[in-house]
Amino acid sequence: MNIKKSLILAGLLSAAMTTSYSTFADEMAVPADAAAPAAAAPAAEAPPYTLTFNAGLYSNYMFRGVDYTGHPAVQGGIDFAHSTGFYLGTWWSNLDPYSYGKNAAGTTAGNHLETDWYGGFAKTFDNGFGINLLGNYYFYPEGRKLAAADGSQQRYDSFEASIALSYKWFTYTYFRVLTDYYGSKTNTGGDTDGADYHEFKVNAPLPFGGLNGMAKVGYQSTGDLGGGFDGSEGDYAIGINKDFAIPGMGGSSVEGFNAGLTYTNTFSVKNEGYFVSASGRDLNKEKVWFYLKRTW
Repeated sequence: MNIKKSLILAGLLSAAMTTSYSTFADEMAVPADAAAPAAAAPAAEAPPYTLTFNAGLYSNYMFRGVDYTGHPAVQGGIDFAHSTGFYLGTWWSNLDPYSYGKNAAGTTAGNHLETDWYGGFAKTFDNGFGINLLGNYYFYPEGRKLAAADGSQQRYDSFEASIALSYKWFTYTYFRVLTDYYGSKTNTGGDTDGADYHEFKVNAPLPFGGLNGMAKVGYQSTGDLGGGFDGSEGDYAIGINKDFAIPGMGGSSVEGFNAGLTYTNTFSVKNEGYFVSASGRDLNKEKVWFYLKRTW
């Protein structure tokens, strides 16, 4: 048999086999979509935003070297972040109501709860540099007021703006209070807006135990506001923390936990009397404090 005849015969056999398969399939009434492999469902696109929650138990509410509870604090918040870099959030903590309670006019009981409401823009570039612009409103829902020397009373609510510049593990942040400083007035009743705070912080992983290290130094300046008002002081802190998971049921684990221990102290305090609560507690003495929190 020559090559030409062989090719013709092969073609006829192929056609016959195809016709037989088609007839068999029709007789079995197999649906057309079942005869072909199912197409893979397209992967769902990740949403352009994240919504995270955090809650923790702290031995003290420490803020810039000042202890605003004198006892354990429950703290937590919610954060919404968009892929463009814009974000919104809120954060809450209980307070010692006498922490903001002493000034030139005498003593006034304060609020038991602080709530922060903030928004801003944050971006980290490919070269490791980052920027964070933030506006934060400190709101005290009870509305307790602070008495001033001139007889007036003013809420503790304050608004603070900040800009942070970062590179890898290092961050410098400048904060400025654009309202009166937590409701305070000068001894002559003048405004106290314009207080500022400089902070330099390092956060880096340590080479052992899966620990992270933190060190910071900051300086709060209110001395240029005049009128006998001066709450200026510096503070520094050093601490360690660790991320971990807790074993769950069925071999699973609950992620997102973090625990830490920090030592903090103050220096260059311009007015020790300013950092005494209405109940006589020293607010800015050195402290070792710890926390346990979860983010999810």
